[in-house]
Amino acid sequence: MTRTVLISLSALGLLVALMATPAEAQSRRELAARLDAVEARLAEIESRALQGDPVAETLMMRVDDLERQQRVQTGEIERLNFENRRLRQELEQMGVNVDRLLSGGAVYGSGDADRAAGGDPLSLGGPSDLLTSDEIDDSDPFAQARASTVQPLGAPAQNQTSQRAPSRDTRSQSGAQTQLNADVSSLAAPPEPVMDADTLFETANARLLDGDFGGARELLRDFTETYPDDQKVGQAWYWLGETHFINGDFQDAADSYIASLQEDRQGPRAPDALVRLGASLAALGETSRACQVLATFPSEFPRAGDDARRKAQREVSRIGCR
Repeated sequence: MTRTVLISLSALGLLVALMATPAEAQSRRELAARLDAVEARLAEIESRALQGDPVAETLMMRVDDLERQQRVQTGEIERLNFENRRLRQELEQMGVNVDRLLSGGAVYGSGDADRAAGGDPLSLGGPSDLLTSDEIDDSDPFAQARASTVQPLGAPAQNQTSQRAPSRDTRSQSGAQTQLNADVSSLAAPPEPVMDADTLFETANARLLDGDFGGARELLRDFTETYPDDQKVGQAWYWLGETHFINGDFQDAADSYIASLQEDRQGPRAPDALVRLGASLAALGETSRACQVLATFPSEFPRAGDDARRKAQREVSRIGCR
């Protein structure tokens, strides 16, 4: 009896073991399949992260295009503002010239016209205008006296004419003095003293922050010409390139970035200057050269910051370098 029970239990255990083996094997296959699927998905995600997500790349390119359009519009606005200021200055100068002509030229103009007409503008005639020597009666002892007292209509008395004559000279002298004063005032003011390097650089940066790219450009150009050996000349060349880049003057921008790199190859703005140089060359249609320049970024600046690295990678993607 006991032996029969033991045999029955053994058979039951063997049956259960035989039934459980396929289920366990099936679970392992499903688990392995799931693990393979997860690994494939991870590999796909990693590949997309390394190669760049097309959607993200499209969005980045769109953002870059919008930034470029904004830079072009900003440069156009800055150019129009500069022309507006120049026209305003020209109008003001024209107004000064007109006032000068009105103040000093009116006297000379009227006097010259009167003299050109061949007579004294204040002399309106005398006795001889009405009576000639033929009309004077020699037998009349008072004829000459009467002739001297006869005046044409509207003519001033002789003594009044003599009194008015000096007034013309006085006006002429006054006009001459006015013209002399105007000529003295029109002399150019002495040039302003040149600012020191630090003041000039800080003033240019302030103009940049205020959006006055034209004024900043002039100051930065003065800095590079006046202080070519200053420690900040590399940064000055970089910011000068930025003013050209914003205005769409990509050739001048490229020249400025090259000058910045030549002056300070390891300066704080050198990585940005290299990236901007590539962008400027690409804007000029020199895509191959731009890609060559950007390809040197890792070796040129192995310790560049994350922001500079992202800018370089984004520019490479935007240009389409391989």
